[in-house]
Amino acid sequence: MSYYVRVFCTNAEIPDLANIQAWLRASNSAAVIDEPDHAIEAAEAGELGTPILDLATSGWEQVAIAYRAGKLPILAECHRDDGTEECLMRKEITEFRELIGELKDSTSRLHVLQHLAATRFMIACQLPASDMEEDGFDANSEFVLYFVEHCGGMVQADGEGFYSGSRMIVPLR
Repeated sequence: MSYYVRVFCTNAEIPDLANIQAWLRASNSAAVIDEPDHAIEAAEAGELGTPILDLATSGWEQVAIAYRAGKLPILAECHRDDGTEECLMRKEITEFRELIGELKDSTSRLHVLQHLAATRFMIACQLPASDMEEDGFDANSEFVLYFVEHCGGMVQADGEGFYSGSRMIVPLR
C-alpha cells in the first residue's frame, strides 16, 4: 500500500535536481536523489548505492529518494501543466477542487482553491507505507520542504488534508 504526499507549486520554473540535492545536503538530510530502478535494486540488495542519475536537469519526470540501506525509496514524480485537460496535474487539481468545493466556506478553503488555480507544476511523492520508518518520513518531509520554500508549494497529504507550514488548514478524508 502506498501513501501520497503532494506539493502544488506556483512557480513557473521547475528546479534542477542538483540544486535540490545540494539544499538537502546543506540541511543535513539523509535524502539522496537517484534513478528509480537503480534505487529500488539497491534497496532490495540491502544497500544504499551511489546514485547514477545526472542531477543537472530540471526536465525530470520521476526520481527516487533513497534514505537508508535496505529501505525502499520514495518515488517522486513531477507533473507539469501541458495545457490539455487530459494531463494528470489538471485531473488531480480538478478532483481536489471538487472535494474542497463540498466543504463549508472559509478563508482557508478559499486560500487553497486560489493556490490550486495558480499551480504550475505538482510533485507527487509515493511513500512505500509498508516499508517506511521515521527516517523515511523525515527524508520525504525534507524533500517536500524544498518545494514549499523555493517553489511556492502547498502540501497535501492523503487522508489528512492541505497544510500551511506544519498547520493543517483544510482537512480532507
